[in-house]
Amino acid sequence: MRRFFITALAVALASLGLMLLIPHDRYIQAQDVRVGAFARLGWIYERIHFDPTPIDVAFIGTSHTMNGVNGAVVSAGLSRMSGHPVYVANLAIPQYGRNFHWLLVRELLEHRKVKTLVLEVTENESRQPHPLFAYWADVSDVLEAPVLINLNWFTDIARLPLRQLTLGVKTLFPEEFGLRRHFDPAAYDGSDVDNTDAVQVHGKTLTHLRRVRIDPTVLAEEAAAFERNKRLHMLGEELDSLEYHLPRYYLDKILALAREKGVQVKFLYLPVFGQPHQPYDMSPYVGQGQMLYVDDILADPANWFDLNHLNSFGAAKLSKRLPRLLSESFAGDPTVR
Repeated sequence: MRRFFITALAVALASLGLMLLIPHDRYIQAQDVRVGAFARLGWIYERIHFDPTPIDVAFIGTSHTMNGVNGAVVSAGLSRMSGHPVYVANLAIPQYGRNFHWLLVRELLEHRKVKTLVLEVTENESRQPHPLFAYWADVSDVLEAPVLINLNWFTDIARLPLRQLTLGVKTLFPEEFGLRRHFDPAAYDGSDVDNTDAVQVHGKTLTHLRRVRIDPTVLAEEAAAFERNKRLHMLGEELDSLEYHLPRYYLDKILALAREKGVQVKFLYLPVFGQPHQPYDMSPYVGQGQMLYVDDILADPANWFDLNHLNSFGAAKLSKRLPRLLSESFAGDPTVR
């Protein structure tokens, strides 16, 4: 029985290891994310790989940026100010997670020539990994991810064998799973997708219109509760380097790749309503690029849809302001308001 158990275990482990080697198509992988606004990953992949429209300025961030920045408005403003076309792509996707931001930036900068990368910054770097990391990362990305403190490290690795097997089958028979083997321009959402009025994916509107204003009293109460429950130093301030190791590790990788590719980096501060006028900890950003602030827009309750997101009115103001901020940031001021 002992020999049988050892043999069975060895066969199982070998099978799992071989499953990690199953190849798959990256386009199929991107399309296969079909949950809500996460399905923007398919469009992001198409924008990077199949759309020849230049990407001069790329926004990377969470739903704060996705719902708050109208790329077409920013593009028009920058083009008007510069006197030549400036192409903007809002590649933001919901939820926090610098590990996933790293994957997006790598995909972008390894395949496209980008002049400026605008990274969203909130009041503090999130310790949470992104839920899409394990679905989009290469096997090596998952295996080589930091262990401390990575709340998803074990679960991400455990998902890999079945993920590889599933993607391998879908690569062989994509049509059976509602996926496209090749890029179809007729099914493409276009070079720019505006999500400031409503979230749109594959030509479908997923949310109600955002042309509403949250009750200021409710907004203030939610902001106060958020502040009361905020825990910046769960391990103690002296262990910050450990507690925030994961986001800083991937932020450093993003910044290093941008430097290698000659890409300018700007930071756009889009916190939760009622948070400080700058991040609690500025050390990850100092000397890495200009920080762009829109204090007056963020301070006005009339610009908010909920505690985390601007409404259509706030997004319109932000999008109209950004061309000037991006233009002025090139003058060398470390912070622009």
